[in-house]
Amino acid sequence: MARKERLLSLVVAVFAALVLTATGCNGSSTVTGPSTRGTASVNIAGSWSGGFQSDSVGTCGSSTASAVFQQVGAEVTGNLQTSECGVHGAFKATISGNSLTGAVAMEGCVGGKLSGTINGHTLTIAVADLTKPLVTADRDIMPGGVVTLTR
Repeated sequence: MARKERLLSLVVAVFAALVLTATGCNGSSTVTGPSTRGTASVNIAGSWSGGFQSDSVGTCGSSTASAVFQQVGAEVTGNLQTSECGVHGAFKATISGNSLTGAVAMEGCVGGKLSGTINGHTLTIAVADLTKPLVTADRDIMPGGVVTLTR
């Protein structure tokens, strides 16, 4: 009987691992990280608009950009979108002084780290490439670039 119980336990454990692996990142469009709810010296909550200049001018060039941010302490979340290049991702960053660091996430992609500065009513953000991991190699989905927003 003990052998059957061990075999049943093993089958249940393997099944649970397969379910978690299959659904682990499925449909995720958010960026997660440690909570940093300290106080920030600036507040960027609200709607912003401006432009995006791609690092790969031949692939994308430039376009308009917009963002809507929520802020709790030093933690900023929201969405960042451009009219061209297909950028539409979940934004999460931490503010320290007039600088911010974080990432933009697009479903099924990796990368998108960002850093930026806040100067009055202007927010400048450098975003790294977003790629889709494939078996043969990573495929660039969106080239990085610089987003300049005002409110």
